[in-house]
Amino acid sequence: MSRIKELHARAMEHAEQALMARMRGETGLAVELFREALKCEAAAIDELDEYSEPTFSILHRSAGTLALDCNDLRTAERMAARALAKEPPPDVAQELRDLLEQIHFRRHLELRGIALGEDEVQMNLTGPAVGFGLVNSDEFLTRVNDSSRLLHRIVERRRKTPFRERGRAARDIEENYELFISTPRAASFSVTLKLGSPVGQQTFPELLDASAIVDEFMDLMDLANESKISEIRERIPEPAYFRNFLGLARKIAPDGDRIRQVGFTVIRGESQRCVGITRRSAEFVSLTPESPAVEPKTVTVRGMLRYADATRSGSNEIKVIDDEKQSHLVKVPEGMMNDIVRPMWDSVVEITGTRESRYLMLEDIREVRTVERPFDDDGPGADGTGSDRRSTP
Repeated sequence: MSRIKELHARAMEHAEQALMARMRGETGLAVELFREALKCEAAAIDELDEYSEPTFSILHRSAGTLALDCNDLRTAERMAARALAKEPPPDVAQELRDLLEQIHFRRHLELRGIALGEDEVQMNLTGPAVGFGLVNSDEFLTRVNDSSRLLHRIVERRRKTPFRERGRAARDIEENYELFISTPRAASFSVTLKLGSPVGQQTFPELLDASAIVDEFMDLMDLANESKISEIRERIPEPAYFRNFLGLARKIAPDGDRIRQVGFTVIRGESQRCVGITRRSAEFVSLTPESPAVEPKTVTVRGMLRYADATRSGSNEIKVIDDEKQSHLVKVPEGMMNDIVRPMWDSVVEITGTRESRYLMLEDIREVRTVERPFDDDGPGADGTGSDRRSTP
């Protein structure tokens, strides 16, 4: 048993070094260290004289996770399946099932003969709302739109542009960093998103490299999925851009019911880089995670979002009508109105905030799915026109 413990400890040491290398952006070194860790864990399994739990299943779970980290999907699959074929403890069995689900998702993220350019990323959706080459249009289109908004915000921030609280992105950004979508591919729903100009259109040397924008998108989504908020804040020190990113990342994330996982894949050099978003949107951190010295009392209100007023400078107000027809005025902090709040117009939302005078100061907003969309006495639109939020930009 001492030999097994020694090999397992060595595997964990290599794994920790690999994680540090990956955080530094040294992807190749990280993969090599994960492979060394996997060799040590596999050697520890070979040292087992007889089947005993929980040692057997824990070592196989660890080896399977390490194999997944170095993209050896077949080994990861065999390790998880071998342990599940025995009688692991219930909690370890669930972790092994979760590991198998991650392995299957990683297979969906593989490009399977699809060539990607440096300015392209494959987006993949899996879940009950996804069929063979089909997907619920809202689930797909909202994530494409939010990915486009996030990419444009990265461009604006890297150009040191003050946060744009309202209106469209600058014309040169929309033209030179437009998002193009490929024909969908079957199995899990996959499309290629291309960030850049149409083929043949003139580009200019002062433009930011589209591949660098895509890489930052991948980095930030990976950090968000791991809830590494301090590292995100280091990358995005500006409060408005920081709040905006967290809000858009939450909207892209899976809901856990209709969409179970959202994945992104890019090609860098001769290897693929995959970021799988498995954390549910409801598990994401608050859009305003700053911790004040005195914790104020939070209030939660659920109702219909009736308008988003950003027409007056410094206004940034929304109104929510609850089930008892009570009106609640809510102040929206900078960075959240245009991309996060306004697209939820005429939807049932849940607002979390703190009470200040006659306003709620918004901390968090989530769209609530309902079987039937409730309306007030004026009809389906806030002004009685019958407008639907899906028809608004």
